[in-house]
Amino acid sequence: MRNTGDYYLSCDIMQESFTRYLERYGEKEQSVSLLYTIGRNLVFDVTRKQKRNPGLQTDPETSGADHEHHFMVREEYRRVLEAIQQLDEDERDILALVVSSDLSYREISSLTGFSEANVKVKVHRTRIKLRKIIQAGE
Repeated sequence: MRNTGDYYLSCDIMQESFTRYLERYGEKEQSVSLLYTIGRNLVFDVTRKQKRNPGLQTDPETSGADHEHHFMVREEYRRVLEAIQQLDEDERDILALVVSSDLSYREISSLTGFSEANVKVKVHRTRIKLRKIIQAGE
């Protein structure tokens, strides 16, 4: 969701990631980092396709009984996504791994190539930086 900005597209990418993972590796192997890599590569593929064909970008439909609440949630989410986009790519990736996965700092360090201590420092500094960006936008 952070990379696409589109809830429905991110759901499709997540589903395709699991499908490819299960087709290729089956249920015998369980590797969250491999699943993350498949998903990240799918996001890159979608981004490339959208750059070549700008007409493929979709606008999610709004539905629900409480449109005002939906708008407020969506606006807050948009502000957070905009703030995240102001971070460096490494900062965004590490923060996403920490927040949205069950990976340990050690697993994240092996996935990113940074030391475990460096990952912890980067996460801490990125959270502070993100908080400042969001507060400046209020």
